[in-house]
Amino acid sequence: MVLSKTLIVVVAARITEWAEKGELSPGYFNPDNRFQRVVVISLVEDNAAKEVVGYLCGSKEYSFISLNLLSVSGLLRSVGFSAVLMRVVVKREVVPRLSKQDNFVVRAYGDTFAGKFAAILADALKCRSIASIHTTFTHLPPTAKLSLKNKCIRFLEGSARAFAHKNLDVLAPVYSPIIASIPAAYRSKVCVIPNAVDVGPENAKTSYSASGILKIVTVGRLVPGKSPLPILHGLRDLEGWHLTVIGNGPCLSDLKDWVERNGKETTVRFIPSMRNKELVETLRKFDVFAAHTSYAEIPKTVIEAGLVGLPVILNRPDRFAASEYENAPILWCQGDAEGYKHVFEGFSASRERWLEIGNASRKHFEKWFSPVFAGKSMADLLSQNTNDFPHSSNEE
Repeated sequence: MVLSKTLIVVVAARITEWAEKGELSPGYFNPDNRFQRVVVISLVEDNAAKEVVGYLCGSKEYSFISLNLLSVSGLLRSVGFSAVLMRVVVKREVVPRLSKQDNFVVRAYGDTFAGKFAAILADALKCRSIASIHTTFTHLPPTAKLSLKNKCIRFLEGSARAFAHKNLDVLAPVYSPIIASIPAAYRSKVCVIPNAVDVGPENAKTSYSASGILKIVTVGRLVPGKSPLPILHGLRDLEGWHLTVIGNGPCLSDLKDWVERNGKETTVRFIPSMRNKELVETLRKFDVFAAHTSYAEIPKTVIEAGLVGLPVILNRPDRFAASEYENAPILWCQGDAEGYKHVFEGFSASRERWLEIGNASRKHFEKWFSPVFAGKSMADLLSQNTNDFPHSSNEE
């Protein structure tokens, strides 16, 4: 059923960059295609093409508003994104561009700047506000160092987050570990709803060949705390494997240096970037997905691999618990060279079980992260007039 409400989406991102990277999903801003009208507000200066916005909105009626608020000049003009000046921006630059006859609901992607702006906008429109929270800030790997600029941004984000958590109607983390970043006083407003990942039945892996070399893939930003270097250390002394690394970031040069020093140029391939549609189509060509993360997260790339039906090798989290990981058929390991080596050896020696593991992986991740379920759940939440959802996800 298409609703008469108008959905307002607030993002702190440049949509043109999403398009350039191939990270667009049809109807991403319109869950379950439930809304007839969608208004997209970007807090950064952007000139997103009309067809791109329409593709993301999946509706006949849509509009796009770009605000230059998160540049250095924008933050200076707004005195660090102050609530007083954001109310002025809402009154002067947003409200006049909205229909006075519409009923609204506001959804932010993120609980910092976008979340704060969404709360202020919803207050001005006297409507409900929801923030989808996609990352957690509660744990940084020991190797992650912040520059002065990043420290300033982090401070402003912290202030915006505190405002958003207090004033938004619903806080909707995309996975359970994020709940730890929400103060206990606001956990009655929490409803965990997974992000809609663009993986469909046509992307499912159907062939689990038990011959030839072990084809491994790892995907993600190559940053401290997420570098696949421990995976390479674990594979170094093994034979009969090939690793494809898809991603870019500051750790890339260290990884390439390691490959050259260890003479693995023919067994490790680097692909700096890949459009998301091509990525999910490519994953099924591999035998196993491997990842390493020191963050309190459930990486989107792990979810994509699981939905495709790839067996997943992952370091066991030691600082957080995730209900989504309970009874998951993940091949867990300690996050060091010996841990990965042991798991890769065991996986290679049990090729007759690859089909069983892959099918179990897909079944488990579909239970938690089915794109259809995620879309319907978020659409239902946006459609409600009050917070009448169950709070079973609010416990630590």
